[in-house]
Amino acid sequence: LGHPEGDPHKAYYAKSIDCMLPPDSTLWNELTAADYEKIWYSDNTRFSYSTDVGATYAQMLFRFKVESREKTVKKIVLAFEGYGTAFTGNGALMRLWNHTTSSYDQSTSGTASEDEILTITVTSNLTDYIDENGYIFLLAETIYSAEGGVPAVIYCDYVSCTVTINGITYVDIVSFRDADRVDVKPFIFRTEFALTSWMFEKVLGG
Repeated sequence: LGHPEGDPHKAYYAKSIDCMLPPDSTLWNELTAADYEKIWYSDNTRFSYSTDVGATYAQMLFRFKVESREKTVKKIVLAFEGYGTAFTGNGALMRLWNHTTSSYDQSTSGTASEDEILTITVTSNLTDYIDENGYIFLLAETIYSAEGGVPAVIYCDYVSCTVTINGITYVDIVSFRDADRVDVKPFIFRTEFALTSWMFEKVLGG
């Protein structure tokens, strides 16, 4: 998240009495560069956000950019590593935004008071979760709200979105070159390839 090039994935935080705060709410605030560094790896260095306002939930929103065409996607796997705490109990809840119904669904939750990995896997109606701009929105929040002066706190160590597509079935490598980026942290180690490929897609729908 917070990749320095192009149209990056993004992360936000908010507090709200609405436990299903939509992605277009003006209450969302983007993480700072220093905060993004805390969620780049699964390394027990966590971003946390706390609210002590009664009846409000501590929430995070993650926006992932899908570069492939919507109709070529055949599976989406989202994972959140973290947890939530509050007066009533511990636990974090994760929900996936359905842009066709303008609501969250595909939810899962945990009750740990330390890092646990929550996952959502989607293999049907995939275009419902990738909007017209190619974005997927994932909400993570405390299960319980702040109460009695005790804050609700959401902790995030790492979050990911893995997209599987119908795509290249055969490829030849023509050439390659190093394209490492060491002017940013963490360093980005990568190699650029020139490819000759054949692609066969089965695209359903209009």
